[in-house]
Amino acid sequence: MTHRPPLIGALAVAAMLLLAGPAFAEGKTSAQCGHEFDQCQTACNTDHKSDASKRAPCVARCSALYAACDAGVAYDKAKPWIEEQAKKTKRFFDELMKKHGPKKQSDPAKKDKSNSI
Repeated sequence: MTHRPPLIGALAVAAMLLLAGPAFAEGKTSAQCGHEFDQCQTACNTDHKSDASKRAPCVARCSALYAACDAGVAYDKAKPWIEEQAKKTKRFFDELMKKHGPKKQSDPAKKDKSNSI
């Protein structure tokens, strides 16, 4: 088992939520996502009562929609924290670049007293 630093794991989860979450949650709660899943699954069972080969992909679609909806709910809750972490990370890299960034170097093609023969 590989060990990932907590920040990297958190950033990976945040990235996934940023990509998947908001489009499907639309201000819903986890309970609303669960209710929609139940309705979707009931429709699959009703529409494809006698054909399991059609019911299975329908139920899988319901599960995917539920997962996306629930991820969106989690994203909405985590969004302030994610934004704060992004600001902290940007400040960290800005300070790092100020301290250790590229130094201005003279143009080697330009001749002056310090680099002339």
